[in-house]
Amino acid sequence: MTPRAPGAMVQALYRRELAPWALSGFSLGMVEGATAAVLVKKGFADLASREVLNLAVAFVSGAPALSNMTSFVWANLGHGRERIRLLAVLLAAFGLVVGAIGLWPRAGAGLAVTVLSVIAARTIWAGVLTMRSAVWSANYPRHMLARVTGRIVIVTSVGMVCAAALAGVILQTRPELARALYGVAGVTGLAAAWLYRRMRVRQAFRLRRAEHAEGASDEVFSFRVMRQILREDPSYRRFLTCLAFYGAGNLMITAQLVVMYSDQLHLPAAMQVVLLTIVPLLCVPLFTPLWARLFDAGHVIEFRARQCWVLIGAMCVVITAVFSGFTPLLWVAALLFGIATAGANLGWNLGHNDFASLGKVQQYMGVNVTLTGMRGLVAPPLGILAYTGLERIAAGAGRYALAIPIAMTLTGAIGFNRMQQESRGNPPQ
Repeated sequence: MTPRAPGAMVQALYRRELAPWALSGFSLGMVEGATAAVLVKKGFADLASREVLNLAVAFVSGAPALSNMTSFVWANLGHGRERIRLLAVLLAAFGLVVGAIGLWPRAGAGLAVTVLSVIAARTIWAGVLTMRSAVWSANYPRHMLARVTGRIVIVTSVGMVCAAALAGVILQTRPELARALYGVAGVTGLAAAWLYRRMRVRQAFRLRRAEHAEGASDEVFSFRVMRQILREDPSYRRFLTCLAFYGAGNLMITAQLVVMYSDQLHLPAAMQVVLLTIVPLLCVPLFTPLWARLFDAGHVIEFRARQCWVLIGAMCVVITAVFSGFTPLLWVAALLFGIATAGANLGWNLGHNDFASLGKVQQYMGVNVTLTGMRGLVAPPLGILAYTGLERIAAGAGRYALAIPIAMTLTGAIGFNRMQQESRGNPPQ
């Protein structure tokens, strides 16, 4: 069947979203897990002990997920309210916090304040993601949801690539200018907020009416509501259980690689940024359209059952490179991580739509991102603590800690495939 083309209204709304998300993507790139972790590792290398610095790297790299624990606050704030105005305010606050990171001192308590600022910025971004989900669900029909929003994700990724590329060049040539780059990122965040005020929600009354019908305006989204959703929707509960293992492994290995690339493989900071951020993000525009067609063609369970194996492949390649010391394999791993990320972005942003009614879309997204936050709080520090413990036993033994994330991700992948087999021909509604 030939996919139906978007209508004039959908196309107009889509065009209005491009510039704000491209600009905010630049700001986001400066607090993206791997890039921010390398900036912290490099910027505070002589100002803290290696173990303290590695833990800081763990929290910074996990900040994008950790911050999502606040999703229930944002979900409650947005329910039954005008989304565009709230999103514009959040984008402005995000830009201000990102810009402020460049003002903190690079000595003494500067490391702690920087880590807290990155977490604060990502907390605000969690609110953007939570509220944006409902806007997208209202504006774009399901049969083209992934294709339209996938293009928006692409322009955001382009902005993030620009930020990461500038950060890599500056770290290699003029590291003292990194603070000024945060200032530029803050300005682009404010510009994104200004432009986003022109956005509209198609039939906004329909979204508010659906939320009122579901009781969303009267019932606060909380951990109790989250437990209720998981109890009443066993398919979604099982899906998120598989996602917990899959996502925890992905979060854990990112923090470990930042440390291993620096301390064991002794890669330059610029090369770390390229391998961990730029190459994966460049893959997003290339491979998102392919993943989007796969997503639109069926249920998210079928999508995840295929997409997960790319991440498994990436982990196998990078582990081979770390143990063998054959660094050219790192480029192959970076490419595979990027392909997996392109698909994971769609699955994470849109997967809950295949389980939720319109009035509960934001609540379901709230459950998803809150559980992601719990993974972000636990997985990266555990991965770094395992690495540190093994290094204390024997120098170089820390690399064996990579067995933990690949085992967790493999567990999630097997779970997705079992769900697909059981639901074949009768996907959850």
